[in-house]
Amino acid sequence: MSSTSWLSTRQDNGTALPRDRDTHVLLAMIETDTSRSTKYVQYMCILPLITSAIVASLRGDSDAVVIRFEHESTARVTGQVLISLGPHPITLLRETVAYQQSIRPPAPKPNPPPFPDHSPELYRGKLTYCTWNSLQPPTPTTATSIIKALESFPLMPNNLLIDDGWQTVESRHLVTYGANTHWLDGFPDLGAVIRHVKAMGVQRVGVWHTILGYWDGFSRSSDAFKHVPFLTLRKRWGAVYPILHPWQAHGFFEAWYRQLAEWGVDFVKCDDMAEIEDMDSCVDDAGKAFPLFAVRGAYVQAIRRNVERFFSGRIIWYSSFTNAVPVVADE
Repeated sequence: MSSTSWLSTRQDNGTALPRDRDTHVLLAMIETDTSRSTKYVQYMCILPLITSAIVASLRGDSDAVVIRFEHESTARVTGQVLISLGPHPITLLRETVAYQQSIRPPAPKPNPPPFPDHSPELYRGKLTYCTWNSLQPPTPTTATSIIKALESFPLMPNNLLIDDGWQTVESRHLVTYGANTHWLDGFPDLGAVIRHVKAMGVQRVGVWHTILGYWDGFSRSSDAFKHVPFLTLRKRWGAVYPILHPWQAHGFFEAWYRQLAEWGVDFVKCDDMAEIEDMDSCVDDAGKAFPLFAVRGAYVQAIRRNVERFFSGRIIWYSSFTNAVPVVADE
């Protein structure tokens, strides 16, 4: 095997497959010596299959290629990989993807959701103002800055997305449900801010959070979480992330989203969806290993159910590691 190519978010120097970013298609050129001192060239396409029950991807580990399978279901499932050979790389890629799509079973008709999904209300013909890019130094990250920005706009946006900076955190760990004092800037709570901006003409207000509460998880010492069981997520290079045990995930998001809804929040943006997949190990408070796929499944399911219940399905999913979409051109 003389060379490899892959589809990922960005191309690194050399031929090593990225360890920290998912790759969904791998092309390898294979040269075989013949008896006539010539080389016979073929290409191999490796395509992990993605289903509603399991998500597969490729990553590098030193000189090896690792196929990762992330469960989307609590049922026992088997990961599958499609491998094909051909003389022309782009044709091979195109035909392999087409074959993969042809063998996928038809999706079952979904049961009607218990709550209507109104998420299209956030996109169709609507204007959204997100605070992330505008509330950066030297502009203070405060509710007052948001109001001043809205007052300066010639057209009032339909949606307001309050991004990172509003939550009460300590050392990048979530402490409680409400907004921090600095961000409130004199307002008594998040509800008062939302009532103010809606009186200005904003129709819907959303707030940002990560899948694990905040970037590095939850605070073990906070009054809100110190009496519940935790798990500890780890990366090989030493980073540690304390999170609520998956048994607590539904109750946490139920309580949090209920409070947000009472304050007038209409939708949420769930960020850092790739964080759990980027972890290398997980243990409970007794030091016993806990499956990462179970963590991901519990948190995603808890968010989905409570978004349906309290926000009528209005959610924006976002991942820190954005996977590239393959674009196939003619040879």
